[in-house]
Amino acid sequence: MPEKHVALVNPNRLWPGVPPVALDYLAAELSRNGIGVRVLDLCHAKKPNDDIRAFFRANSPDLIGVTLRNMDDVVYNCFLSREVKVLIDEIKRCSNAPIVLGGSGFSIAPELLLDYFDVDLGVVGEGEQAIVMLAEKAGTSDLSDVPGLIRRTPDGIRRNPLGCMDTSCLHVARRGWIDHSRYAYKGGKRGSAGVQTKRGCPNRCIYCVVPNIEGRTVRQRDPKDIADEMENLAAAGVKRIFLADSELNYPLEHAMGVCEEIIARGLNERVTWQAYASPGNFDVRLARKMKEAGCDLLITTFDSGDDSILERLGKPFRTEDIVTTVRAIQEAGLTGPCCMTLGGPGETMETLLKTLQLAQSLKPMQVAWGEPPGLRIYPDTPLADIVREEGFTPSNPNLRGKIEGNENLLEPVYYMSAGMGCLAPMIQAWRKIGEWHHRLVAK
Repeated sequence: MPEKHVALVNPNRLWPGVPPVALDYLAAELSRNGIGVRVLDLCHAKKPNDDIRAFFRANSPDLIGVTLRNMDDVVYNCFLSREVKVLIDEIKRCSNAPIVLGGSGFSIAPELLLDYFDVDLGVVGEGEQAIVMLAEKAGTSDLSDVPGLIRRTPDGIRRNPLGCMDTSCLHVARRGWIDHSRYAYKGGKRGSAGVQTKRGCPNRCIYCVVPNIEGRTVRQRDPKDIADEMENLAAAGVKRIFLADSELNYPLEHAMGVCEEIIARGLNERVTWQAYASPGNFDVRLARKMKEAGCDLLITTFDSGDDSILERLGKPFRTEDIVTTVRAIQEAGLTGPCCMTLGGPGETMETLLKTLQLAQSLKPMQVAWGEPPGLRIYPDTPLADIVREEGFTPSNPNLRGKIEGNENLLEPVYYMSAGMGCLAPMIQAWRKIGEWHHRLVAK
């Protein structure tokens, strides 16, 4: 019997539900190191507090890990952390075990969220190595070598250096702690299990938090390991997979290698998959290979049809790259929307018109607004620095959302350029389109 036991909790209750790939990865690594694991997935719970109480009556873990997938939902003004705090408070009432927070949502603003949830421990960035070390060190005070650890001390909050593990050490081919069948709907054609092909992003988009979470060094996984993971998911009944990279096509040759391994294994006949891609590192060769490998949904974001706006947004591509990408997608017969991000710094009616004209000329299958209204301003991003320079005050005409008493940007604030004139309130109204499928399950 394992000497140490860890409870992993998924408090994310947005619907449609997204399987917590982080917990599956953490559980795989804990189990591989001989540490007992129990998972409490609250996504589909009708009465989550009742489920929490029942779980901790039956389990007495040495450590409790809670993953935060999002701080909020960028489709509309929803501060998810408020919902999660109710659940974490209930966990505290049910167990005296130390709680460690983690996940991409937590890593966006770790100091702020550590205080908000009144918890002593958290992990910034990837957590596979950290959770094992914390479990092994449970009850001790020497935590200085735990990668990415942030902790409350008598001298204030301290943060260890960010972890940057070798992805060849990521042993997650065998998963099974998450019931993916609960996330499938419409006959398995919707709802997907996540698989990471790499970590890190070298790009410097002004609104993006991925480099803060995963680092700027791209660490690729071996395509064979990725295919092993997909095979095991398929054997467990999973029909759809989401290759959960911020941009699958960076680097292009690695994406090609993943597709080729999927085809070589015959996985393209057993599962379908979806991914995100970005212009600038994409061609028809990759598009055709993705189609052959079973990709049935490719979501691309070209942000703007004006090169000056793309430069301000820190994008590594320009409009000619957008044209190349969309034409390649069309030629390969891939399905999926092209997303636009409207209202960033410098946006005017003229630049917006260029974007709409580009979209009209390319005639993509579907166009979607990426994040109306405007761009969510996250802490510790270049966009946050721009806003500080402009002035984070109610009189700043470019800001939407809660401003007073929210200087730390914990709650949602959006940037929408006042230069868009009368179009700004129209775009702000478009946000309501997304609310129907991003509702919360019963609170």
